[in-house]
Amino acid sequence: MLNLTHYQSLFDENNTEFRCRRVLDEVAPSVTGIFERFIDSKELPLGEELYIRNYDMTLTTTYHDSRNPTYAEKKKNSDMGRKYFVGLYMKSSGKEYNLFNLELNGIDRSLLIHTEVSFIPFWSWVRSGDIGRVLASIPEGYSIFTGWKEKTKVPKEEFEGYVKSCIKPRKRPWFQVGKGFALDGQMHEEELKGHLQEVWGKMNEFRNHLNNELSTGRRALEALEQLSVIRDIEETKILGREYRVEISAAEKYKSQGKRQSFQINDGDQMITKGHIDYLDYHDKNSPFQTIVVRVAGGNQIFTNVREILSEGTKEWWIKKLFATQSMDNQEIKAKAMRLLQEHGIKVDDTSYYVGTYDNDTEMFNEGAHQVKKNFIDAALLFAHARKAVELPFDHDGEEPEIEDGEDSEEIDTLEPNFRFGEILDMIENSQFTFSRAIVRDLHLNLTALDDKHFVVLSGISGTGKTQICRLYANAVYGLDYESDNPYFSIIPVRPDWTDASSLFGYYSSFEKRYVKTEFLKVILNALKEREKPHFILLDEMNLARVEYYLSDYLSAVESRKEIPLHHDDHVEDVPKKLTIPPNVYILGTINVDETTHSISDKVLDRAFVMTLSDVDFTTFWKRIDSDIKGVLSREFDLLKELHATLTAYDLHFGYRTMGEMLQKLYANHQLGTEHAMEAMESLDGVIAEKVLTKIRGDERISDMLGELNRWLSVNLEGSDVSLHHVKRMQKELEYYGATQFWR
Repeated sequence: MLNLTHYQSLFDENNTEFRCRRVLDEVAPSVTGIFERFIDSKELPLGEELYIRNYDMTLTTTYHDSRNPTYAEKKKNSDMGRKYFVGLYMKSSGKEYNLFNLELNGIDRSLLIHTEVSFIPFWSWVRSGDIGRVLASIPEGYSIFTGWKEKTKVPKEEFEGYVKSCIKPRKRPWFQVGKGFALDGQMHEEELKGHLQEVWGKMNEFRNHLNNELSTGRRALEALEQLSVIRDIEETKILGREYRVEISAAEKYKSQGKRQSFQINDGDQMITKGHIDYLDYHDKNSPFQTIVVRVAGGNQIFTNVREILSEGTKEWWIKKLFATQSMDNQEIKAKAMRLLQEHGIKVDDTSYYVGTYDNDTEMFNEGAHQVKKNFIDAALLFAHARKAVELPFDHDGEEPEIEDGEDSEEIDTLEPNFRFGEILDMIENSQFTFSRAIVRDLHLNLTALDDKHFVVLSGISGTGKTQICRLYANAVYGLDYESDNPYFSIIPVRPDWTDASSLFGYYSSFEKRYVKTEFLKVILNALKEREKPHFILLDEMNLARVEYYLSDYLSAVESRKEIPLHHDDHVEDVPKKLTIPPNVYILGTINVDETTHSISDKVLDRAFVMTLSDVDFTTFWKRIDSDIKGVLSREFDLLKELHATLTAYDLHFGYRTMGEMLQKLYANHQLGTEHAMEAMESLDGVIAEKVLTKIRGDERISDMLGELNRWLSVNLEGSDVSLHHVKRMQKELEYYGATQFWR
């Protein structure tokens, strides 16, 4: 007999430690036991692909954390333990999917028997037009719930509209489809089994739809996998010129798939680089399996892989649209299609052909090698057509903006989203390494005040101050780091900025026009598009005195008064006075050295100041290309030791320095045994060239130089370039009382 009223009283318990322990002791065994016995009666082939999972591990972890003084205060108000579930799960293409769930939810006092489904399958059914048949398979009296804590019912007749309303703002809720009961009174085991049997049977058609959707996705991913493993495309010929191609191993990218970098070289000179994304879905633009080829900062190809799935063989034609505001799009289309034809790629009006897929053998007729080469060649030609890559060809005319056919409208539409969880997810899944604490602090500093957004980032060079600004601004618009964001501008500060005209421009009486700056253009655009946040990064903002050139801006934001710009009635494109709208977000990076100025209190009082000096090389190493990790693990460990030695004296280095040292070490390795330096000789060289050059100081660095002397003597035996510099600096310090790397 299940005492549901008693279970509810356990869920209502305020003490997290007590609640989790009692739920584990009293709820978990009986509920899991009944569910397991029911599933056993179905004679399902449980194993690696099909298995039962429950909430026990999470509750156990929460219980132990609540007893740990380090975490106890944080866990005190947790909702963990206010619900319990056990479910049947399936593993497909490395991902877990729920098929059947029994959930006791103490927050909204319900017992639910359901199938839990992510947003993506429903989005897919909406896009494919199958949503009507899927909703019709849900029996009368059954509901679609959403929400982790309190459940909200979405009526079936409103559900398609609800899904569509979630797409642009990038809301991706989970849904529970099934039947609910009150968590009250008592229930015999056989009665609960009867409910399980009823829901299991009546939800069979819905589960079939879900299984078909997952099966289609799995087939598309298998086709993508054939392309992702190809790395032996060593050269290609574009516009009559031979180029060398380097393709890296495909690495995990977000939770959506894989990313593979490639590089195009003319001899030893890199011409451009790009990457190919093999995605289970594109979180912003498509619920379908997608291949994206990006070259020179732009998406050149974006296409749905399901197009090739059918009976028998299917030719893969990809539609391409050209959308420019200032050029003849028909002319650009004709030029691009002609380029494809000249390179052996078939075209048909606005579509081009990359290969044929045999659905019986699940292989490409031309071979995956040729199909992948077609993708790379086509992407390069599109990049050339939009003047993003300087290939040896005529470049007359204006650069066109080229977008792909089926998703071009959605790609062009940028909607801001300040939900921290989604911003954090995009940043954590980038190639850069920033802690949750840093991302959270930046988010709060930018958004805590409604009408004033000004953040200054300081710290040692190479810790990613500029990168995190771009990452954050792009994440707000759902863009990757490499994507062009029309609402993010980097403005390098010049040492000769002495007044507000450096930001707001000035009226030229000689030219009889107002000279606009990039900063002013952003402000004017922000006034037109007030619903869109506009981010401005003042890079190395203390190369000039900040209070000189930024004073008008700070005063206007603080007082909400207008900034006078000019008095000429003939100037029509710039107002005489300017207000700063609240959708302008100012970020600034500063370095502290002999070339920069200190920041005045007037500026500091109006900004949040963040310091980025700590680095996490453990996470950084996880994101390094696997080819580099395979040959440089020892060198990386030694560089980490060196970094730790320097950190104690605030002379450590950042991600940029570490990354560039590893790149040079790997380039040396690629020279081969005949020409390459010995590993320790190469390491000695990069330490001398990238680390020691920044060392300078007085007697306070004496101990550090001693530690460096000992460390270099032990670890770089046989190569003494760095050791020679350190010994020389020790002698200078002893004789002069100060020293530096430079002589």
